[in-house]
Amino acid sequence: MQLQPGLPEEVGMSTARVSLVNELAESMVVDHITSAEVIVAARRGVIVTHQAYGHLTPNPVSPVLDELALFPLCSITKVFTATCIMMLVEQGVIGLNRPVMDYIPEFKGKGKEDIRIYHLLTHTSGIRDEDLSTYIDQNHSSISIPPRDENQDEYIHTRLNLGYEVPLWRKPGEVMSYWGYGYELLGEIIRRVSGISYPQFVQKYIFEPLGMKDSFFNVPHAERYRIVKRSPNDPCAEWIETESSINSVSAAGGIYSTAMDLCIFAQMFLNKGIYNGQRVLSPISVIEMTKNHIPGVASEYRDETFPEAYWGYGWGINGTKKDGGDLFSPQAYSHWGAAGVFVAVDPVYDIAIIHFTVERDLQKPFKNMYTDYINNAVLAAIEEL
Repeated sequence: MQLQPGLPEEVGMSTARVSLVNELAESMVVDHITSAEVIVAARRGVIVTHQAYGHLTPNPVSPVLDELALFPLCSITKVFTATCIMMLVEQGVIGLNRPVMDYIPEFKGKGKEDIRIYHLLTHTSGIRDEDLSTYIDQNHSSISIPPRDENQDEYIHTRLNLGYEVPLWRKPGEVMSYWGYGYELLGEIIRRVSGISYPQFVQKYIFEPLGMKDSFFNVPHAERYRIVKRSPNDPCAEWIETESSINSVSAAGGIYSTAMDLCIFAQMFLNKGIYNGQRVLSPISVIEMTKNHIPGVASEYRDETFPEAYWGYGWGINGTKKDGGDLFSPQAYSHWGAAGVFVAVDPVYDIAIIHFTVERDLQKPFKNMYTDYINNAVLAAIEEL
């Protein structure tokens, strides 16, 4: 099924209620909740809304935002990385139950032989971001960085080598702790096993087959005018629009994209791994990526505690979390990105929702409010199940 514009009634939705979604999204800009916003919702392959509100930059004479604006996907990149890993699993060249050390021997230390590929995918490696930062701060001057391969980015190469010997915090599989470096390790595995760089792999096997022509690592200079800008006081503004961020090839957060391109990626999952005649994943891999692989494992994130963390391979699984909205089915899966981007897929209701914003510090839990409101309004527009 290929995405195409259509009327909400064609797919059992209400035009009047979709109009309310658009009004709600526009009000977020009018009320200064965000300065820039793009929303896409597609049900059964029909795009029922694709709207942009606000301005490209915070300057008073800024161009009006359009649907082709580029937003940093940040951590949503991790779902692309997980997809690449599953492709290599399908090819029979890596195994999810194999130790990370099988592919990266430098990743060593007491107990780390028990960290498997699936632990990295589900953030259950037993290593925390704060411990990695402390380890690098304390040891960076004594760690020798070997020469890098030609197909590896210098910054990623250095960061990986600085963290290879970080010690465990807990036994693998005991608790979920969101760990970006774990996805950098997955990107390195993709590079070593495939023989091409991680961004080249994504470009060749995801962007190109799916027709995602507006998605980039290391955004070309000719396309940078499309990148949405933040005010200096906005969350993440100090790093998200720097040259290092725009040039990033990080497997944990380097992609810049449009809302429609991300919707194509989401629709591929709704289509059980195929889009526009191009198969990216097998249906079985889609099932495996989008089910809970850590039953009984708890997690804490920001100001929330999740007795059941619910995580698949790359995707967060809704379960009982109500993550991103109150009306999603337990089978829905989603992912946030820093500073206000979100993608959700609900196979029960056959719908994909993309909500891009510039997050602002309103002394409120942005990610647990306004995107929830948008998603609830979209789901409430469904009248036929």
